[in-house]
Amino acid sequence: MKLILENEDLTQKIYEINEQNCKIKEFENASGLIGYNDKFESAIAIFQALYSNAKAVLYDTSHQYLDVILKEEMRLPLFKSGSKEEKFCSIDYDIMLFTSGTTGMPAGVFKTKKHIQNEIEVLAKLFSPYGVTKMAASVPFIHIYGILMLTLAKLLDINLHFRERFLPADLAALADKNTLVATTPLYINALLQMSENYDFGGALFVSSTAPLSSASAGEFCERFNANIIQLYGSTETGGIAYRKNDETLWRPLDGVVCTKAKDGCLHVRSPWVSDYSYEGGFKHLGGEIKTFDEVEFVGGKFELKGRQSNIIKIGGKRLSVIQIEGIVETHPKVKAALIDIVSDKNSLKDENLLVYIEGEKPAASELKNLIKKELGVINIPMKIIMIEKIPKSQIGKKIRNFENLKPI
Repeated sequence: MKLILENEDLTQKIYEINEQNCKIKEFENASGLIGYNDKFESAIAIFQALYSNAKAVLYDTSHQYLDVILKEEMRLPLFKSGSKEEKFCSIDYDIMLFTSGTTGMPAGVFKTKKHIQNEIEVLAKLFSPYGVTKMAASVPFIHIYGILMLTLAKLLDINLHFRERFLPADLAALADKNTLVATTPLYINALLQMSENYDFGGALFVSSTAPLSSASAGEFCERFNANIIQLYGSTETGGIAYRKNDETLWRPLDGVVCTKAKDGCLHVRSPWVSDYSYEGGFKHLGGEIKTFDEVEFVGGKFELKGRQSNIIKIGGKRLSVIQIEGIVETHPKVKAALIDIVSDKNSLKDENLLVYIEGEKPAASELKNLIKKELGVINIPMKIIMIEKIPKSQIGKKIRNFENLKPI
């Protein structure tokens, strides 16, 4: 397997991943930080850690608060220093990752090589009908999704192509028949907004980090002659379920047991759910976890209703803010939408929505008609607020920090 960095000047930077290149004597049993500064170097360092039986702590260096916590308060050394000092010696782990922190402080999550191996073997089986012979990736490698794609490429012994900074057209240039494209809804929606029509020859696009609407997925498959598999999961759980092309229901990955908890949220047990997490102290997960995602089961599959904190009650119905955002974003004037819930605890009235929009301002009546068409809701109280740009993380997740949004 080769890591192939596609440079903007059309040259390539190549590194072959094997024991000879990646098992480094001075890194054996070492531990330390691998940050996101250079995608190529961070990918190599991850493989060096895995081959050298080291312990790597992966994190996003642009998250300034986390950077201070790890470097100054916890005094974790850089992985390249070869330090043998271990901060989490009571925990069995090979890689420590962090949750995205889009709604608060990121939590640390511990993964073993066995966790990762178990999961990528299931993913390899899921992707096998598509005859994958190479991979292209737009995702950073310091998050669980990126780690899985890196190690999956090694398991399949296929070359992994990527760029330091991807534009949708760059991704399109790398995708053709028998290519697995590891990307996010951000890139798929950007390709849909382009006027060009590419023929990907049945390439497999794998999307994660957030749900892609079934309408967008179906349009993408038809317009670009491609297949899509969406993965649903989290840093703590790893992959939970998947759906293909324009399917609306999620089906659990092989080996994952999904049930509905008493509060309506999804409970997950699998061989790759982390045993421990860290947020100011250790938390024992023991291979199972209750998510904050409300679900409704239909046979052996389920529908995601939305995050428990993002469920609203309108006209006697419980609706997902994320689902409504997706509907709003189908309006041609809307580039992106972010919705906050405003409620009066002393009132019995429905909750109100503050709809933050990036793009051009649509009429409220047009948005209400879109929502009514999809959800059958007669009236949704909302206020439209225009902002210059909705902030997103490096993997395309919307950052739901409403205090920092500035109306225009």
